[in-house]
Amino acid sequence: MSSRRQARERVMQALYARDLAGGKPRHHVYTLIEPELEGDPDVLEFAQALFKTTAKNERQIDIYLKAHLDNWELDRISAIDRAVLRMATCELLHFEDIPPKVTIDEAIEIVKRFSTPKSGDFVNGILDSVLMELYTSGDLNKTGRGRVGMDAIAERAS
Repeated sequence: MSSRRQARERVMQALYARDLAGGKPRHHVYTLIEPELEGDPDVLEFAQALFKTTAKNERQIDIYLKAHLDNWELDRISAIDRAVLRMATCELLHFEDIPPKVTIDEAIEIVKRFSTPKSGDFVNGILDSVLMELYTSGDLNKTGRGRVGMDAIAERAS
């Protein structure tokens, strides 16, 4: 049985491959996501949606990320960290039913597993800044269970 963590890991790998090698998004879904998750249709659907939405909205996502990369250029960040940041920012923006805390915690765990020892703190700091911007600008639209933890975000923003 697969999990959403496995889905996110496969999406990160597909985004990484797309970033480095280019190619059509369908190719990355077919070769990196589907073979590992085909036994769980719900998780596969989530992974496909996350990958496609991230790829489709990459320019918008990068604008948010660049605004919070003090003294860094997005293309100088490791490709794994960049893929995780894009994926998590996409979840914050476009997946209304996922609580922000879940998105950020998952991103930190994935980057700690696949990147450098300091990447967890780096990704946490960037995503926290993006989250606060999205909240204060009114662009953080969460519904249902995605609203879990919103009181704590509101308290921090005030």
